[in-house]
Amino acid sequence: MTTGPMHQNKKWLESQYAKTKNIYTMADIAGCHPRTIHKWMAKHNIKMNGMKGRKHTEETKEKISKGVLATNPTGMAGRKHSPETRKNMSLNRKGSMNKNWKGGITAGIRKLRKTKEYVRWRKEVINNAGGTCENCGSDKNIEAHHIISLHKDISKALDINNGMALCIACHKKRHRRERDV
Repeated sequence: MTTGPMHQNKKWLESQYAKTKNIYTMADIAGCHPRTIHKWMAKHNIKMNGMKGRKHTEETKEKISKGVLATNPTGMAGRKHSPETRKNMSLNRKGSMNKNWKGGITAGIRKLRKTKEYVRWRKEVINNAGGTCENCGSDKNIEAHHIISLHKDISKALDINNGMALCIACHKKRHRRERDV
């Protein structure tokens, strides 16, 4: 005589699966969840056929495809690129091949922004605007903005006429607009 729930008994599982071929029906008979039946069948190494011998309908294939593409569009989820591929990807994103490349002047711009002349320029631009945003009139979080980007013409970096005072929100909008053009 065996003890414990019927769904844990190997002979019961084998006989029921031979009759029904359906773990959902077996779960109803045993009064448990289908995953519990699946777990115990796996523990007892009882083979389950699943879709063996049957084919998905075209509609089902389409649904599966859409679901996979929605959750894993590149097909790389759970997989890793080879070291060679990672190296090539890195090389293809360096320097002038990077979409954010500005001609190699970023280091010079960083140095410029730390100079006293640049700090003076920034304060003067904000003071000329009365400490308010020239776009929306806000007086909170005002920043100096270069009308002609430093990346386009560094010679205008300290030109007062090339600056305008903008609040952070308007400054972000301005740069987003310039990037999208």
